[in-house]
Amino acid sequence: MLLKIEILDVKDLKDNIWFLCKGSLLDYLEKLKPSFYEYIIQRKIVKNRYLNTIVNTILAGEPVPIITLTTTNKLNDIAKGTFINLEMEGVEILDGLQRTFRLWAYYKIIEEFKTSKALQPIDFAKKIKESYPEFFDSGIITLTKIKEYFKEGTFDKIEKAFQSFEVYFFVWSGLSSNKAIHKMLVLNAGQRPVSLTHQYELLFLYVWEEVKATSGIKLYRDRDPSANKIKLGDRKTGEYMFSSVIAGLRSYLENKPKRISIDDLDIEDLQHGENGFQINEDIFTKPYIEIFLNKLKQTDEKVTEKEGEDGTKWFVRDTTISGFLAGLGKYANVSESMPIDEIQKLTVRVFDELAEKVLANGFNLKEFQEEYYNLQSRTINVGTYVRSIIMDYTLGMLTNSSPDWKTLFSKSKSKISS
Repeated sequence: MLLKIEILDVKDLKDNIWFLCKGSLLDYLEKLKPSFYEYIIQRKIVKNRYLNTIVNTILAGEPVPIITLTTTNKLNDIAKGTFINLEMEGVEILDGLQRTFRLWAYYKIIEEFKTSKALQPIDFAKKIKESYPEFFDSGIITLTKIKEYFKEGTFDKIEKAFQSFEVYFFVWSGLSSNKAIHKMLVLNAGQRPVSLTHQYELLFLYVWEEVKATSGIKLYRDRDPSANKIKLGDRKTGEYMFSSVIAGLRSYLENKPKRISIDDLDIEDLQHGENGFQINEDIFTKPYIEIFLNKLKQTDEKVTEKEGEDGTKWFVRDTTISGFLAGLGKYANVSESMPIDEIQKLTVRVFDELAEKVLANGFNLKEFQEEYYNLQSRTINVGTYVRSIIMDYTLGMLTNSSPDWKTLFSKSKSKISS
């Protein structure tokens, strides 16, 4: 699928090349690969009533913001003022995904309309909803709009506008996955804040594709059909929620429990201005992530061996993962500012120490569950307290202080009451 674009400007930046280009909107939408909106490092398609009106901008002939693309194709020795055919199979959208998806939705709706003009608006709406339910779910199209467009001939107007409309692109050639992520973070910096949790997620995803084939671990995202089953503990050792592992890694490196929050944003971080925190990117490489995941699975196996089904269900919770990893990090006194080889050695050592403690003493989950159910009856954010309690218990195991859940939960209850 080749997109014809005109090169308006070129900058050769040694490791990569930047192009300012212009092309046909209709050609762009026609040539998008079917999976264009599933790029692994992108956020999901979100509801936004303002973005849903972008088709009116096209109808008015007004320019839309520049769309930024990255291509795996090597675009060398291309001069300003020339035309090239861009292979769209190797293209991903770094900025402009939400806009592109909405324009593509209208392109698809128009294609359906051209073969369904004889239908009544309600029947046409049903047809679209059956083929593309996400168009309705995201609010891009509604039955009211369809009725209005039928009445006013708007679909024909949109088709004509798309045919004559030109769109501008920034195209990056030669970016590594890591650099592509950086570009995306920079492009989003002036829009919705990108929290540390989301930065971790992006950087983790950068190396995850490379790691997962050899790690024996499976990470599930919320959109995965099996996600709810995994959250409830119906799983094998080594199966976790992706977001829980991200929060766990942060908890380990920062020596304190970090929580999961809605839509990949850690609101606590944003409120405390932690967004500028410098991440040690050496952590997000195959050698370290592989060690971290393998050691996580090793602990999981020991907990399950010692605690049985209770362990399998308990160890997958995000409260458990962030809590025990915070305790582990605190015990190791690990820090992101350390050289990566030192972090690797510490990680192996403290995980191995914990594995021995688990096999010797276990986490005593029967007592944990009893105390947990008592705490649940209180009108508090249970997760916040439980993470800290699990952190303290883990730290106690590693320092041979013979922790017990009843004492730790009692201390927590006294804090709640005061």
